[in-house]
Amino acid sequence: MAKKKSKQEPSSISAVSSAEAYEATYFARKCGLTPDEALKIMREAQGWAGTTTSSGAKRKN
Repeated sequence: MAKKKSKQEPSSISAVSSAEAYEATYFARKCGLTPDEALKIMREAQGWAGTTTSSGAKRKN
């Protein structure tokens, strides 16, 4: 009897933390994307969030 092949993760997913990979996989499944596409979207969103708060005008509290 042949061995079952284990699922192979895309190379970019395996290079991230397990929590980030889990979140990307969940997001991909819910939105009909590939895990790589979901991870790319998540990273772009993180970059935008970091640039909008740090480079924006000074806030008055």
